[in-house]
Amino acid sequence: MHSESSQSTQEPKPKPKRKWLRRTFISIQVLAGLVLGLVIAENVFTKRDEDAFPHVNFYVEDPELGVRLEPGATMNFRLRNNPLSTIHVNAQGYRGADWPAAGANEGEIIVLGDSQVFGLGVDDDATFSVQLAALTGRPVLNAGVPTYGPPEYLALAKELLEQRKPAMLVVTINFLNDAFEIDRPNKDRHTVWDGWAVRAEHAPAKVRQFPGRKWLYSQSHAFYAFRRWRHARGKAQLPDGEEAVDLGTPSEGRFEDLVVDSNSAHAQRDAELDQAKLALDASRTRIGKLDEELRSNRDRLDDLVREASEYEFGEFERDVARGEPGDIVDEDFGEEGRSVLLTAGLIRKAARERDAHLQRLLRKQERKGDTQAKDLIDTEAKLLAERHALRQQIANGIPLVPPPKSVFDEYIQQLQALCDEHGAELVLVALPVDVQVDASEWDKYGVSDRPDMSESLVLLRDLVDNAEQHGVRALDATDALREAEPGAFLDHDIHMTAKGHAAVGAALAARLATGLPVALPGGGLPDGLSFVPARDEWSPTEEVNVAGSTKAGCATQIEGDWLRVRCVRKDKRDGFGGLELVEGGTPATMLVHNRDGLTLTTPLTIGEPVTARFHFAKQIRELQVRWPVGDDGKPKFVGAFVDVEGQPKADEPAAELSRLCTCYEKTAEEFWCQETYPDGEAYQCQESCGGLWADPALIESCTAAFSDSCGRLLSCVQNDPLTAPDCPAGSVHAFASNACFAACDAAHPCASGTCTEWQGGGVCRA
Repeated sequence: MHSESSQSTQEPKPKPKRKWLRRTFISIQVLAGLVLGLVIAENVFTKRDEDAFPHVNFYVEDPELGVRLEPGATMNFRLRNNPLSTIHVNAQGYRGADWPAAGANEGEIIVLGDSQVFGLGVDDDATFSVQLAALTGRPVLNAGVPTYGPPEYLALAKELLEQRKPAMLVVTINFLNDAFEIDRPNKDRHTVWDGWAVRAEHAPAKVRQFPGRKWLYSQSHAFYAFRRWRHARGKAQLPDGEEAVDLGTPSEGRFEDLVVDSNSAHAQRDAELDQAKLALDASRTRIGKLDEELRSNRDRLDDLVREASEYEFGEFERDVARGEPGDIVDEDFGEEGRSVLLTAGLIRKAARERDAHLQRLLRKQERKGDTQAKDLIDTEAKLLAERHALRQQIANGIPLVPPPKSVFDEYIQQLQALCDEHGAELVLVALPVDVQVDASEWDKYGVSDRPDMSESLVLLRDLVDNAEQHGVRALDATDALREAEPGAFLDHDIHMTAKGHAAVGAALAARLATGLPVALPGGGLPDGLSFVPARDEWSPTEEVNVAGSTKAGCATQIEGDWLRVRCVRKDKRDGFGGLELVEGGTPATMLVHNRDGLTLTTPLTIGEPVTARFHFAKQIRELQVRWPVGDDGKPKFVGAFVDVEGQPKADEPAAELSRLCTCYEKTAEEFWCQETYPDGEAYQCQESCGGLWADPALIESCTAAFSDSCGRLLSCVQNDPLTAPDCPAGSVHAFASNACFAACDAAHPCASGTCTEWQGGGVCRA
């Protein structure tokens, strides 16, 4: 009975199953509350952020390019307090609508670049690629990908050129970082971490995977806010709360390094040009002194000739022989005295007499072991050679010194070769950093002591100059963005706003509407060619043997590789109807037909024949220059005047020659006389323009340049390069002529004539 009572007073024990259920219920409640809290928190942060992130969160790994964009991805994007934008990635993995099939778009343009081309911070339809399409009416595909640099542009160019065969490839060089990334592939710089592209040095060594990780790390606004809070706690702040613009890591180099290198290269080039200018100035000064030395040397030599000839060869004969008679000289023969009038024939006669006296003097001194005259002759030859060399140097002008090469020079050539291979045109865009465009952009970064970025703009100019040297159209977008300020760039960020994109799109469309400026050939002459000898370099003694020359009343000279033929009036019965070049010649060939004579002056090229017809009053005589092979196996100059049947021309001299004739008569003092006696006396003489040689086509331009100087005017029309008139933009002097020839190339064909290669470029030749 006691035992029953004890058992009835004990409490019953709960069953284990009910305890587990209670705990489970409590856990579910806690978990549900946590989930609800997370959902609420996510909604709160998503609403706060307007479902936008400040970084692209849909990258996928790529072994060659480092990253690509996930096809079909979409997101809202906003940087700080800038406007919200929406990003859509098409099926091909690029921004915007799906691309049409390859080959479906005639004139297709593909634009390559980084986040600036991609358009971070603006909507799909606000990128400069879209603006370019609207302005040009051509299909434009935006192939910009954030994080990409020059190596990726090149790899993507090869891929897209092969796939799509576009008409044009526009590569945008972002000067924030592309100069540093040219040798650093993106796969070494960035890696994908849960959809984000992060710098390789910041990425975790290993990632723990779990269900939902991708959404949590790439799509959750609450979790992103938590991660930013943790990062902010450990972030080191600069003094006074300032932040700096990221201009590259130390391993990539510094922006200033590039500027210093470029400015040093420009300074070196400027120094070279300054030295060349000083050398030319020194050469001009030296030529003046050489003229004095030559005159003194010749006077000493002529004094020896006078003494040896027992004064038969006097000062007057000396001046005549040199072709420098000065004023008309009256000999003192009283009332019956006659003026001794100088003609071309008299000059040649005096020169031959001087030469004969000189040769006798040389033989006489040689027998005595005296070398005084020979030394003077050798000295004159050296002085003349130096003078000729200096004249050629001055005529060649400042040597062509190309601008310094951009750091992208080799890269440009690689892109160009790739585009040429696929038949596409390459266009480059140099995109400046915001603080290069406007110094006030520093304010948004809290930088009060604004660094001066003006010197760094040389990097963009170098790129454009370098590109155009290689025949590549290029645009420096600095001016366009500067005109769009304020508001060309996002707040507290380097990326362009829709306004900035519109400015670049308009500038690029305008650049595509204009071609490359034609490349001007270099100055000077190619090897083997020379400028025409100066007037005082034609020696009156050195006539060449041309059969029929004397009969025709002509004198023929060769100086260097130039031929001059002058047929002048001997008396009033002589007449001249015209002169024409039948064969040979160059643009520097000069033909003059005036009332008193016919003159041909032309370069000679060994082996190339020259044929010219001289129309006299009653007959036609043809000068034929040929080059038969001599006994030594080399071409030999042979010239002859040949009578030609037919009615000679009776053309009137060009009216524009009258000014030249007036100048020539003042300086040359040549006359033709109805009667001339062996002693030099002449009667019924008139001023002669017969010996004038010039290019009549140069009269207008030379008169405009040297209207106040007869001497310089004559030198100009005689193709003396030291008195060449300035050429208008887009044209240059060529072929040893003072005429201006329009520069040409494949993109700039000649309006008339043929584009002929010349000194590294091309010129239009009739």
